[in-house]
Amino acid sequence: MVDSKNNDAHVRLLDGLRVLDLSRVISGPFCTRMLADLGAEVIKVETPRGDRLRTSPPRRGHYSSAFTQFNAGKKSLCVDLRRDEGRDVVKRLVAKADVLVENFRAGRLAEMGLGYPDLQKLNPAIVCCSISGFGQSGEDAGRPAYTDIIQALAGLDHAAANIPEYEGESPPGVPVSLADTTASLNATIAILAALFRRQMTGEGEWIDLSMFDALVASNDTTLQRSAFTDGAEGVPSIIFRPPFKARDGFFAASVSLNVEKTARAMGLPALIEDDRFSTIGAQREHMAEFVDLVRAWAAEKTLAEITVAFERHDVPYGKVQSAEEVVDSALFRDRQMLVDIETESGDRLPVLNTPFNFAGGRATPSAPPPRLGEHNHEILGTLLGLDADAIEQLTSNGVVFSEDAQDPA
Repeated sequence: MVDSKNNDAHVRLLDGLRVLDLSRVISGPFCTRMLADLGAEVIKVETPRGDRLRTSPPRRGHYSSAFTQFNAGKKSLCVDLRRDEGRDVVKRLVAKADVLVENFRAGRLAEMGLGYPDLQKLNPAIVCCSISGFGQSGEDAGRPAYTDIIQALAGLDHAAANIPEYEGESPPGVPVSLADTTASLNATIAILAALFRRQMTGEGEWIDLSMFDALVASNDTTLQRSAFTDGAEGVPSIIFRPPFKARDGFFAASVSLNVEKTARAMGLPALIEDDRFSTIGAQREHMAEFVDLVRAWAAEKTLAEITVAFERHDVPYGKVQSAEEVVDSALFRDRQMLVDIETESGDRLPVLNTPFNFAGGRATPSAPPPRLGEHNHEILGTLLGLDADAIEQLTSNGVVFSEDAQDPA
């Protein structure tokens, strides 16, 4: 486990970059969490209701697990964007920011006077990334979208139900937010590309990042094969198979790409000379038969026995692990994929790490997730230069809000 207070382990490649995060839940916050881990100052702008993940279970005292995961290392400004004064605060921040990330429904920011043309007037060099379900243009632009909707529309659920040997009556679905996280990863890449261009030209950029586009582009082969063959092949490749069942558990193994090694591991070297498996072309044609042989062999073995056989013959494999087993695994610990964050009260918050390892060290979150409006005074006073009376007026008028009674704002 990495200790977030061990500054020697931190790499801050984006130190000096200021990001306004107007996004909520996952598709934007995961993007800005990555930017924060890389050293950017991320100001999370929330309404008085706060990001809905703040109340999501499970919790450790004040902190939500999900909110911690996607918002560690950020600052929080709570401002009512329905009010002119609240929008004016955001406009003043835009003038001092490098990047703005938002995931409102398409057109919503423009309705508030915060569309990209408005932002350009305030700061021509700003990079704005708008993450939405279906993009900023087209007949579907205004549709609401969440990860399960996008994963269904982008073919992911259908692909999962059409893996060879799947026998379910309905698509099993994909119980992780791949549409959200994939959009966030692509948004991060696009933002960094726009910042590189700005360094050379001084010009800002508006990135229209659709969750649907991101998931389609990240589909490894299935959609491409369908388009490439005019719809003749629109199911997953034969290399994708459900996990195999052993006597005491399940495991995945790349047997279709390692026929000879797998045959030797099973103690069936004669299969290598079998006409059905002696060439790559024959293997493709008869792969279902080979997989059946592996299933029959595995059903009589324990996972420990399979591990010994596959490791001896260098067959790529892995046990199907529960979430608890993943977190408790040596691989998880060796890769330092858990960060221990210390709160002001001295409590420790475990949070998944981002995967950025550099020669100079590791990118990790620098602080726990912020309380709602925790940094109001710092942002309004220090960054925007408002005096105490002006901040008090915004607070008493309900324009800014803090859940912390100790917050000066």
